Amino acid sequence: MYDFHYNVVKRRYGDKAQLQYTDTDSLTYHIQTTDLYKDIKDMIDLFDTSDYPQPNRYNMPRVNKKVLGKMKDELNGRIMYEHVGLRSKMYSSRSEGGVIKKSKGVKKTTIENHLTFDDYKQCLFTSGIQYGSMNMIRSFKHDLYSVELKKIVLSPHDDKRYIQDDGIGTLPWGHYSIPVEVMAELEIRSALSTQ
Repeated sequence: MYDFHYNVVKRRYGDKAQLQYTDTDSLTYHIQTTDLYKDIKDMIDLFDTSDYPQPNRYNMPRVNKKVLGKMKDELNGRIMYEHVGLRSKMYSSRSEGGVIKKSKGVKKTTIENHLTFDDYKQCLFTSGIQYGSMNMIRSFKHDLYSVELKKIVLSPHDDKRYIQDDGIGTLPWGHYSIPVEVMAELEIRSALSTQ
């Protein structure tokens, strides 16, 4: 994925490509270009386009089905309008195909029935934490109990990244442009927590 990011995307688009979100096996970009689908066709050997509908409005050929190492457009040509990535495994996207909502550790029914795309946006822009309730079955000493669990379902606080002053942009911990005072405070906290 690093090879694709630096040697394909950054080399081709430079500052016109901004990595919005990344996870173990995915990258989400904001790319400024005349025709992204023409660009994909120009680099077709790098992509698995086998799930595009046929025919499709881009005349995208269906190639490289399930070939390891190929990048895949998970929306299969449907255009993404908005994306909110709050932290690892907590994001939502609005596209032609509808809304995708993810929040790790939260039951799918809670996400589907109680969270909206606007909840993710509000969480990001107000730095507000949203709580939700979930009914679950738990085992205690081999007895089963039905419990109602209240937990955080949305949070903009990302402990894996340094959140910049705008409240949106992030940097990896250790990045050279993170203020020295912040890094020093982090090192002190880390040292105290190991004692």
